[in-house]
Amino acid sequence: MPQALLLLSAFFSYAMVALNQLMLVAMPTYSTYGSQHYMIAQNGTMVTKPCDNHAPKGECQLTQLASIITRFTIHANLYGAIVTYLVSAFVVTYVVGFLVAAVKRKRSVLEKAVGDRDAEDDPLLNL
Repeated sequence: MPQALLLLSAFFSYAMVALNQLMLVAMPTYSTYGSQHYMIAQNGTMVTKPCDNHAPKGECQLTQLASIITRFTIHANLYGAIVTYLVSAFVVTYVVGFLVAAVKRKRSVLEKAVGDRDAEDDPLLNL
């Protein structure tokens, strides 16, 4: 039993790492800067803008998630490329699976029970 708990906790930790990476790829601006805003002077008035990569330096702080994953991806270039392609493959597979499930016609309960029998195969149906 303790081995199962250890294995389950390892699976959960791997799932959390994958979810964090997926969030950074799927929602890059929000997972990188959160809900931070900065103020900039525009036409003599102060305008509030959400933080993004084009914000003035020092105005926006990276989230912990973004700083850890960015630091790791910079030092392991192959990791970043592999994760990007795997997330893209996952999204494409998910969309294709959704479309197939939406288009595929489901068999009714009666069709499942009767199967592919024709009237000439069963003499009772010819009455």
